Parts: sequence; structure tokens; C-alpha cells
Amino acid sequence: MKHISTAAICAATAVSAAQAGLGQSQTITQVSTFDFDAVQSNTPSALTFSAFDTMGGTRTLTAVSFHLEANYTLGLLAENGEDYAIGADDWFVEAGLFNNIEVGDGTLFSGVGSVGYGPLSAELAASDGVSQSGADSVSWRFEGFIEGSRDALPFQIDAFVGSGQLDAEIYPFLSLLIPPPEPYFDLWVTDNASSGLVTLTYSYEIVPAPAGTAVLGLGALLATRRRR
Repeated sequence: MKHISTAAICAATAVSAAQAGLGQSQTITQVSTFDFDAVQSNTPSALTFSAFDTMGGTRTLTAVSFHLEANYTLGLLAENGEDYAIGADDWFVEAGLFNNIEVGDGTLFSGVGSVGYGPLSAELAASDGVSQSGADSVSWRFEGFIEGSRDALPFQIDAFVGSGQLDAEIYPFLSLLIPPPEPYFDLWVTDNASSGLVTLTYSYEIVPAPAGTAVLGLGALLATRRRR
């Protein structure tokens, strides 16, 4: 299993030269860590980022992307609720994990990294009246590494423009597909935790100075030379 560090929050800037006359194309990269445990507290985890500052209109945000890296655990326990044995072909539950990131006023980025499982089933003995244990129950536990990326659509970019801290949060969502309870069985989520880091990247361009300013400067230089 791939392990990652969740201790640091950092920012970095990379610069590349653009074509002549178009100004500079640059990126700002920020990293925020999170620690989520649905069993302890089934609430979103805050992400710490800075909004994109246009610097008074001297730079323009052109693209935004998220990248997720996280370790996760998932535990499920099913128990027969009938007084007769249930075969593996008579019931199933299918689980999947994916991450939702919400920004500012509710701009949502869903499925930033996901993992799914096929139908989970097993032979279950008749209910023994002992809750969450015995021959009439079965459990699954999964551990692994989850990774994924998501780019902002053009109409979502404005949600990142502003000054100061950007309000954002992540919610590692558990999806369960459960057939109608016939036969009847109980299902418990015994573990649903995820911890890792989210990288936010801004791509932007520096707005060139107006061409008229340069022309005016050249005219002043020529006038000075004439006086000489």
C-alpha cells in the first residue's frame, strides 16, 4: 500500500515564459491535508487554501485543478435477520468510495478519486439472536490508497477568485447499493476513514501593460533627442 505524509501544508510557484506579447504564464500550487473518520464524526473536513488574488487586475486566472492522494479504510458487517439460512445468491451489497470537494458558495467537484467493489455476499446461517456476531454474520474490511484529479470547468473558475482564505472542504463519500430487503439482513458500517492531502493548482497569466504606454515613452525619447 502506498503511504503518504499528511503533516505539511505548503505552497510553491512555477514560472514559464509565454509567447512574446502575451505576458508570463504561471502556476501557484497549494497543498492541504485532511483527516476524516465517518464513525467518529460524519462531517466534512476543512481544507486550507488561499483564494486567487488578481493583484488589481494585473493577472488573470485561466485554469484550476485538484489532485487527491489518500489512504483509506472501509469496513462493513452484514447479519441475517431471518430465522432461516440465506444463500450467497439471495442477497448482496455493493460499496464504493469517492471524494467530494466543495468550494466557497457551493461549487462542487465530485468523484475526485474513487474506488468501487463488485457485489459482496456470503452464506449466512439462520439468525442466532446475537447482534453483530456469530455464524449468521459476515464482515469485510478494505484498506488501500486512493488517488484522482479533477479540473474546474470554465464557469467554476470564478469561485476561486478573491482575497484571503478560500473556504473549502472534502467529504469522502461512501456509496452503498442495497437490494430490497427480501430476505432481510442488517448492514453496519464499522469503519469509514480517509486521510491524505489535496493539491490545488492555479494557472494564470500576467496581464501585459497597455501598448500605448510603450508608444508614449518612445515618443518622449525621440523628442528629447531632437532637442539635442
